[in-house]
Amino acid sequence: MKVHVQFYSRLRDLVGLSDPEVDVPDGTKVSDLLEKLYGETPTLREWNKSILVASGVEFVGRDHVLRDGEAISVMPPVQGG
Repeated sequence: MKVHVQFYSRLRDLVGLSDPEVDVPDGTKVSDLLEKLYGETPTLREWNKSILVASGVEFVGRDHVLRDGEAISVMPPVQGG
C-alpha cells in the first residue's frame, strides 16, 4: 500500500522532498514507517525523540496502524514565538 508523507520545516530540508509517496506493507505502524524513513535518510534519526506525527489533522502515536492512501505529516516540535 502507499502512504503520502509530508515533511515540514527542517525535516523537509533534510529529506530533500516535501511529500513523497512511500510503499509499505499492510499492517505497518508509524514506528515502522519512521524506521524506513531513517534508513533512507539517516540524519532524520537525530530528531527521533522530538518528531511529531499526524494523520490528517490529528496527532497520532507511533503505534498507529497506517491505511492505504493515508496522509501522514512528519514535523519537528512546534515552537511558539
